[in-house]
Amino acid sequence: MLAILSSLLRHRRLLKDFVVRDLKARYVGSSMGFFWSVIFPIINLFVYMFVFRLVLNARWGDKQSAIEVAIVMLAGIVIWTAFAETISRATNCLVDNANLIQKVVFPSEILPSYLVLSSLVNMCIGLPVVLLAVLWMGHFAEPQVSIYVHHELLDHDLSGKPFVDDQGQVYKKPVAIPKVLHEREGHYGILVNLTRGWCRPITVPFRVSGTAVEGEDYMALGTRELTFPPGTIKGFINIYPLEDHVAEEPETVTIELGEPQGAGLRPEGAALDCSRTYTLSIRDWKAEDGMAAHEPPPPIWFPPSDETYHPLQLGGALAVLPLLLVLQALFTVGLGYFLCTFNLFLRDTFHLVGVGITVWMFATPIFYPGWMVAEKGFGWMLLINPMHWLIDSYRDVLLYDVVPPLPRLLALAGAAFVTLFVGARFFRANSAKIPDLL
Repeated sequence: MLAILSSLLRHRRLLKDFVVRDLKARYVGSSMGFFWSVIFPIINLFVYMFVFRLVLNARWGDKQSAIEVAIVMLAGIVIWTAFAETISRATNCLVDNANLIQKVVFPSEILPSYLVLSSLVNMCIGLPVVLLAVLWMGHFAEPQVSIYVHHELLDHDLSGKPFVDDQGQVYKKPVAIPKVLHEREGHYGILVNLTRGWCRPITVPFRVSGTAVEGEDYMALGTRELTFPPGTIKGFINIYPLEDHVAEEPETVTIELGEPQGAGLRPEGAALDCSRTYTLSIRDWKAEDGMAAHEPPPPIWFPPSDETYHPLQLGGALAVLPLLLVLQALFTVGLGYFLCTFNLFLRDTFHLVGVGITVWMFATPIFYPGWMVAEKGFGWMLLINPMHWLIDSYRDVLLYDVVPPLPRLLALAGAAFVTLFVGARFFRANSAKIPDLL
């Protein structure tokens, strides 16, 4: 391994020339040039989004919006494309350059290395697309706020009047079904939603109205705002009716959202289950109902934080990016040395690698979350997959401003150095046979 590294250092100028030549040759004659390095991942993203998101409804968690899922997929696609391209080309690089190796004294060890460096440079052209998407969605495009309202498809309104179209035909439409709460039924949490987590706190004011009297008919709410901690997407305004032993008509409590700070109000009608207001009906408790009293909840409540969810953001974790690039290069070049040498003994290796890359891609959580694999009992596949460790580490750094866990980095470094050692040793041991094998 040290001998190969020493040779690469001695021939660094030749290595640089090969990298530059390869980058120029990628899109020679193309009017768009290196811009294709940006377009290809985006085209792949649309294809895989259609299959895995729209058709199979894959998502990383309940808190992630469709846009977040798209960015997560894009990050994985950019990394995997560079890796797959390098392995595919490196496997056949000695055969492709047989004339060069056989006719002159040529350091063949630079062939897999320059392909790795060329692919990494090409990958770094596509990474800014991911970073710009995270910058925009995580720091500028504010999430939207709405209240969850239960709807049902009915052919009539709440008063019983049917819905009739211009031709006199009865049709169904979504109708908001008001919640009815009895005085001893407990409480009702009015759910306030964010479309996605945000890296900063969000304050959502609200107004309370209706025929019910706060502090008499239901527990006083006190504050008139919800402050969402960073990364939180759900908050509850709890309405707890107070028992007044007075027979009266049902009373209403209406919650209306005000203009948030750090977010926007979701437009009315943007989704069937979203609105800016919600009305709750409170009815008297009757002895024959047989309901027992409940403990009053806090007026404002947020679910416990989910440590597995992180909002999109950029930050200091980007300092780890050079380390990931180095580990990716070491792992890929080691694999390239082994495969290009083995391909001389068994020429079918090139075709087997093509199939293996496809299998490896779908065995790696690029278009679906890793927990889906673990739930099906195949978690061991993730434990032995270095590309899963690498892509997850890239996503932590590029998307969430999270430094990858040290055990994962150590495992990735171990896999990279072991692969490089084995591949370089195998290549070096057979380097004298290469001209004859070609």
